Amino acid sequence: MFNQWLIFHAKHETIKNKLELLLMKYQLTLSSYTVLYLLSLQELNELRIVELSKKLGLSKSATSRLVVKMEKQTNYLVRETCEKDDRGLYAVLTTEGSELISTIQKDVESLLKQCI
Repeated sequence: MFNQWLIFHAKHETIKNKLELLLMKYQLTLSSYTVLYLLSLQELNELRIVELSKKLGLSKSATSRLVVKMEKQTNYLVRETCEKDDRGLYAVLTTEGSELISTIQKDVESLLKQCI
């Protein structure tokens, strides 16, 4: 059973590395792409930071740092204060971010079809 896990892990790492190389063309990391992708799945293209952290499997503080970094370095997302709770923050996909995801998604899906 452990041998099967090792094979699975090696395949996962290979696919992850190929994804990271692809995303470098767009100056994104796999983590930042995942954030944009998750936001694009939402009806209003937004998620509370706490919800985003759960979906990413990261702590709230790590997610906040990632979102702040992305907001400073790109025009793909912004942070907005929650109207109901001034302490809550949303990560919101911008139009530019949405367009980028649409472009990248075709390449990502093509790569994944080749690998899986």
